[in-house]
Order: sequence, then C-alpha cells, then structure tokens
Amino acid sequence: MVVLSVFAPRLSLMLEPFPGTFQWTRGFTYLQQCEQPFRTDIEPAMHWRLLPPLIAYHFGLTGHSPFVLPWLGAIAATVYVAVLFRRRLDNWRWVAGGTLLFASSSAILVPLHWLGLNDAWVWLGLLAVSFGRARWSLPVACLLCPWVDERFVIGFPLAWLCGLLCGSRRWSVRDLLSGLWLVPYLMTRIIVSLQVPADTANTLGFLQNTASSFAPMAPWVPLAWWMGFRAAWLPLAYATSAVPANQRTITAITLVVTLATTVFLAADLSRSIAILTPLVLFGCFSYATRHPAAAPGLLFKLSLFNLLLPAAHVVYNKFDLISPLPIELIRIIRLGG
Repeated sequence: MVVLSVFAPRLSLMLEPFPGTFQWTRGFTYLQQCEQPFRTDIEPAMHWRLLPPLIAYHFGLTGHSPFVLPWLGAIAATVYVAVLFRRRLDNWRWVAGGTLLFASSSAILVPLHWLGLNDAWVWLGLLAVSFGRARWSLPVACLLCPWVDERFVIGFPLAWLCGLLCGSRRWSVRDLLSGLWLVPYLMTRIIVSLQVPADTANTLGFLQNTASSFAPMAPWVPLAWWMGFRAAWLPLAYATSAVPANQRTITAITLVVTLATTVFLAADLSRSIAILTPLVLFGCFSYATRHPAAAPGLLFKLSLFNLLLPAAHVVYNKFDLISPLPIELIRIIRLGG
C-alpha cells in the first residue's frame, strides 16, 4: 500500500478500457486469451504466454476478473522476497527495507500498473531458482514459468549463477543439469513452430519489427534501465564487486548476454530490466554477510530513498512519469467534472 500510494497506477486510464495506451495494450489481448486460451489471432508476443489464461479459463474468470492474477503474482513475489530477507537477518529494518526496495522497482510496479502482465510470477520463479531451498522449487519454476513469459528462459542462466554465488547451487553435475527442466517448453515451441508455418511467420515478423525499431529506441535505454531500479542499482553494483575472482568472467558474460537479449527482444525497456532482480538481492545479501551490523539501517534508508526518487515507465521512446495517489485522484475528479 505504501508503494501504491507513492507510485500509483494511472487510475484515469485503468477504470475503463482505453485503447492506444500501454496500460491496456496487453490487457485486451490477455482478456481474449482468457476467453479462448489457444486462439491465434492475437499479437505474436502473447502467443505462448498460456498458463495464466488457462488458469483463468479453468476457474471461469470472466470479464475483467482475470486481472486479479497479476496482482496475486505481485503479492506472492513480494512476500517471497520478505521471506528471503528474513532468512538472512532477523531485523525488521532489513526485511522492510529489502521488501520496499523490491516492491518499488519495475518488478512490481509494472504488473500493478499495466493490465494483463503476469511478470511478477516470472520474477518469483527466477528468485526461486536463485535462492529456493526446497528441491522442488527449481523444477516447478522451470516447468511453469516459461508458459507465463519467455523472460524466464532468458533470465534463467543469470538466476542460476546468483544461486551459485550465494551458495544455493554448486558446480555439480546435478546442478549443471538443472536447466534440462526447460527442455519440455523449448521442445514444444520448436516442434509446434516447425509444424505450424503461421507460428514461425509470426515469430519472424515480431523479430523483424523489433530489429527495425532498435535504432530510435537505443538512446532511451540508459534512462529506462535507471527507472527500472533507481536506488536498487546500488546493491546491484555492489553485487558485481562481490563476485569471486574465478567467477567474474562467466558472470560478466552472462550479464551482458542477458541485457543484450532483453534490449533486442523487448521495447518495454524499464519493464525488462527487472530480469536482474536476483542480482539485486545477491548484492544485498553479500553486503549483509560482510557488514551485518550496518546492513539493516543502510538498506532501510536506501528503500526510503527509492520512494522519493521519481519513477517512470519507459516503453520504446515513450516516457510516462508515475504520479502519487493524490495526483491520480485529482485527475479522476477533473475527468468526472
């Protein structure tokens, strides 16, 4: 509630369907999928994001009620982050600071502000890959999350490396083979694409459109990345310095490839940078390991600072500043008048 009061959704756009806005663009498609999960006459980017629509269809969610699933994902991911911080240090400022820092990033702001985006379930899955203790956490995440969004597959190598750096994973044959849990998803996509020419054509068309839009979008990348994390870039930067010397090369390569892939495949730049969330948490945990006394107070102050810093959504070359709740309420009153 604190985050939504400071960074409120565009309520004037979300109260009713508003074509032409990125708050609603994917929302329309998502609702169509929830009515018919396997329909093909939708935008290519959404074709394989089947799990949330299937759940909505199975439970008979109609009208705008499927929009509850992204909110449930945001709640689940935020609670899981609080649990992860609680495991590291039993200090309320530490837990509150880490949770607020995460909740005020695009990892949570996007699924709460844009209709029909289930990103938080993907970030939850990547965090389970990095820091999950249960043996079933990684297989379940790998089997389910790619069907929510392909970003899970893109972010998996970096998330796995974060687990290695934190001690959740080891350089063992068993852990190295954990990526095989992604094979069912990858093989299904390959087989279907080979058998359905329309699917291949849609994918190629999507890649061509993305490539053609890269040049005008490129100057906005630094600003978009900043808006995705803002103050959370500090623990992310610390994470890069905390990587052991013998693992810096592979970590740097994985990080660069992950960033390059997200930039090339997605125009919603401030949204996609949230794929680095496991690295942000690794930075926080590394600092707490080295400075357990100072970490709670510093992280809590950093999270408050993140609430004070201006935030915005950056999509392609469009910049949409996020306003506090009172401003959004005034906009609604003016529209009503």
